[in-house]
Amino acid sequence: MIYNLQILRALAAYSVFLTHFGLYAGPILPRPDAMAFGAAGVDVFFVLSGFIMFVSTAGRSETPGSFLLRRAIRVVPLYWLVTLGLALIALAGLKPIGIVELRPDYVVQSLLFLPFSRGGYVEPLNSVGWTLNYEMFFYAGFAALLLVSDLRARLIGLAAAFGALVLLGLAPVPGLYWAYYTKPIVLEFVTGAALGYAYLRCGAPSPGFPVRRAAVGALAVAGALILGGQAVAGALGADLEMTGFLRPLVWGSAAALAVGALLLLERGGIVLRSRWLFSQGNASYAFYLIHNLMLHAGAKVAAVLVVPGPLRVVLVFVLAFSASVLLGEWLFRCVERPIGAALRRLCDRSPGPGPLPGAVPS
Repeated sequence: MIYNLQILRALAAYSVFLTHFGLYAGPILPRPDAMAFGAAGVDVFFVLSGFIMFVSTAGRSETPGSFLLRRAIRVVPLYWLVTLGLALIALAGLKPIGIVELRPDYVVQSLLFLPFSRGGYVEPLNSVGWTLNYEMFFYAGFAALLLVSDLRARLIGLAAAFGALVLLGLAPVPGLYWAYYTKPIVLEFVTGAALGYAYLRCGAPSPGFPVRRAAVGALAVAGALILGGQAVAGALGADLEMTGFLRPLVWGSAAALAVGALLLLERGGIVLRSRWLFSQGNASYAFYLIHNLMLHAGAKVAAVLVVPGPLRVVLVFVLAFSASVLLGEWLFRCVERPIGAALRRLCDRSPGPGPLPGAVPS
């Protein structure tokens, strides 16, 4: 396990929280999307996903089927539980986080990680699940390339496949799936895989290499990219989260620099020490899945307790962030981890060519 990346997971989850919190911070922020810089947290997750998939399968004899099963065990159970929980809350008439209409096909497509249009947005019942739709798509494409044993050829094949997909997306072909899966944001997975290849090939830096300065420089460039992208988008009156090729160019590049900087630090013997953030990195998936619901609930509670204004916004943040942290930790320790361990034991005992190789990265 790479300790620094666990820290980065927690920080990425927090940044996504800040982005969505911005929607509740109207009295403080001049624009409701003024915290869109936190969208880079999603891009960090995409880059990390590509990195982990590439590194965790290197030097391992693994079939596409066993790989997909391991990833399903890691991702599916908690997502299904949260999605079904939201559906039950909606059936009770509470309409959580924008679920104005609940239809059976919405539930089925959400559980199957299939994109669909709901209320003018292409997102599942748990709105943050749009990223998991891309994750599952990436897993499927990467699984096929496990048949290629040479790592360089595997990376070239991955880049060629997803690069061609993005270029094909420029063609005016109708259809939601076509438009969804050909977005340039899928290139961020490839960027992560390229970092994984470099990580495996380069090894530790030489004794005289300025690890700290190089890492700080990379993080500074990442910050400049984010701030510059925000400034340009704001001046043009455009969406601050950015779309199209700007998303991987700005947010994706910043995410890759951040991941690369923390990898360099750890390879150079500099490990960030924080038990809190390390624990939050483990629970980052649960935190990510529930934080929007906690923001919604926190806003409802704050509306009862405090009149509109900055104090209510602060209360929303305190309630939602605290609830997301505590419930996320509980879900990880008492639900996500035990279910994952039980499913892995069940698969290891099932008849077949052998046990699933290795443990699933946290």
